[in-house]
Amino acid sequence: MNAQVRNTQEQSIVEVLTEELDQIYYPGYTEELIASEPDKFEWELSEFKGQFSTRN
Repeated sequence: MNAQVRNTQEQSIVEVLTEELDQIYYPGYTEELIASEPDKFEWELSEFKGQFSTRN
């Protein structure tokens, strides 16, 4: 997998997570979370990615 594909994939995952969190809480939640608690967002992102792991 080349770097461009990985970047696009990462961007897509962040976009999906943003949509999910904004639907669960309220529109703009993710933007506020990134600004106020970036570590918590990174944790949420890590957990979200873990749901789609292709490793066995």
